[in-house]
Amino acid sequence: MTVKILLERKFKKDPSLEDIKAINALRVAAMQRKGYVSGETLVDMEDHKRILVISVWTSKSNWDAWLRSGERQRIEADLNQSLKKPPMVRSFMLGADYLGEVFDEVVHESETS
Repeated sequence: MTVKILLERKFKKDPSLEDIKAINALRVAAMQRKGYVSGETLVDMEDHKRILVISVWTSKSNWDAWLRSGERQRIEADLNQSLKKPPMVRSFMLGADYLGEVFDEVVHESETS
């Protein structure tokens, strides 16, 4: 099941060149990981201190493996010093995957009734 990860960072001040390099390093490293599909980095037009990274993974377990990796944690630790608060991370599945699971449950329940 494909998942999209939304990772929002709120910086104390406008991100420095070093902050941007760290975000890019995370993306380059993620691209080498099993299950990475794509990603994009968005900067809030009204508040440049807010950056949203959206990445697509083939499974939640592949994302979780990257999230826990030492390589990611090292890069993230340096970046976190510039943040106002810890990053907010949310994971989403495609609606069709969710609806397919719900449909399968409904069909299964009707078969056992």
